[in-house]
Amino acid sequence: MISLAAGIPRSLFHLRVQTRAFNAHHDTFSLRLASRNYLRTRKFLLMFYDTGSVLVIFGMFTAVVLLVWTMVSLLSSTFLRVTVPDTSTSLLKRAVGVATRATAYPRVTHAVNPIIPGLTVPLKHLPLILLSLCISQIVHESGHAITAAIHRIPMLAAGASITFMFPAAFVTLPSARVEELSSLDRLRVITSGCFHNLTLWLILLAAAWSGIGQRMLLVGYEDVSARGLIVAHVEADSPLSTHLPIGSFLTALDDRSLKSSRDVWSTYLLEPTPTTYTQGWCVDTASSDDHQCCSDTDYSASSSSCFVSFESKMEEYCTNPVAILSQIRNRCDSSTSCLESQSCIKPRGDQDILRITVNHAGAGTEDERIVLWSGPRYEVWEQVQTTHLGPRFGIIPLGLPLILADFFQYLKLTNLSLYLLNSLPLPALDGSQLLMIVLEMVFTRWFQTPSTILDIEALRTRGTRSYQRRVQHVLQTFIMIGTCTLLGSCVMLGIIEWMIV
Repeated sequence: MISLAAGIPRSLFHLRVQTRAFNAHHDTFSLRLASRNYLRTRKFLLMFYDTGSVLVIFGMFTAVVLLVWTMVSLLSSTFLRVTVPDTSTSLLKRAVGVATRATAYPRVTHAVNPIIPGLTVPLKHLPLILLSLCISQIVHESGHAITAAIHRIPMLAAGASITFMFPAAFVTLPSARVEELSSLDRLRVITSGCFHNLTLWLILLAAAWSGIGQRMLLVGYEDVSARGLIVAHVEADSPLSTHLPIGSFLTALDDRSLKSSRDVWSTYLLEPTPTTYTQGWCVDTASSDDHQCCSDTDYSASSSSCFVSFESKMEEYCTNPVAILSQIRNRCDSSTSCLESQSCIKPRGDQDILRITVNHAGAGTEDERIVLWSGPRYEVWEQVQTTHLGPRFGIIPLGLPLILADFFQYLKLTNLSLYLLNSLPLPALDGSQLLMIVLEMVFTRWFQTPSTILDIEALRTRGTRSYQRRVQHVLQTFIMIGTCTLLGSCVMLGIIEWMIV
């Protein structure tokens, strides 16, 4: 029988529920580990969690270093934004577009980047984030429960809580029994939660590297990358929503083929690579004497775009890009391939025009058509999601692989985040107790001599031990206040940077 005890919420923003239904199972597991039949299992678990204690201590130092790195990078970026004048707005409008792209997708970002639905990640990913957070919390608390069972500590209750909309899990252990353990045993109990998160992150990382998830998806899906990439989702308010139907095939970006290559879509749209045109277009340029658009810095003021000769970039022409780039045929390698009155031209490299080749049937080239996008290429990547997997059966949703990929990506991020965040020496986190145990072990090893165990020396060593405890407490308080200051500074500087962008 499962009995639930729900705590009365003090506010509508915090709900808490707990149960004792798992206590009996926990006690049974603890008794089995204490028996001789499970002696090897207990020894293995002790070695396993001893390794985890070392890794979590390393994670505590790593998390503090990441905080310092993030604060320094935020300070430098905020200082540059405030002090360096933005002269690009008055000199060249196109430069503003390039700068905006670099700001949105920087190559070198801060060491810690928050996951904020609606700001740093799409708002529609919120359910996936909450689900991954629930699983990560359960994995974390299971570590505390298992190590408590190893050391014969009963579990009083287990439960979950919701603060605002964020879920959390917990297990309740008798604090007096935990304090009676040796420093090493307490270290195992405290660090086991973070170690479980690290272990799951490593398992997910290994699974992604091995490609086992892709092989499992091939049961219901087939790889269609030889025909291009399938449009799986387009933002409803995107201008591309009426031109790129769900299920249509994208076969090329400019002249970069999307067939048999899964990475071209992201690299070509996000990386600052030059526009790729392997061929030009034969165009009658005899009447094109207007070169104003090629020298005008305000590109939006004219419907024409600047083209250059395929052989020489010094020959510039102003013409309507839609009439030229929408052609699939009439391509050329040089002006000698064109008529006498025509020249082989292509868009100049700084023209923000993307040529998307769409095939609705995904078969021959006779069904292909061209969609032109004017603007930064990364906006296409933001508004359109593609996949190389097509469903084998009509009842299987096309976007399921993308949802699973996003979910497992967030599951990896939440487990790594809980490993690092909980190991920080902050109040109410595992890191504060971890710091206390580490300092206790260090002071005991360095300052306590064998003579302190003798009762005859108790009066002589009592003052020394009291002094050591005071030093240990002061050092622990100093480190925790310093970590809180680092975290608060990162949050404050992040808000300032976000406000001035």
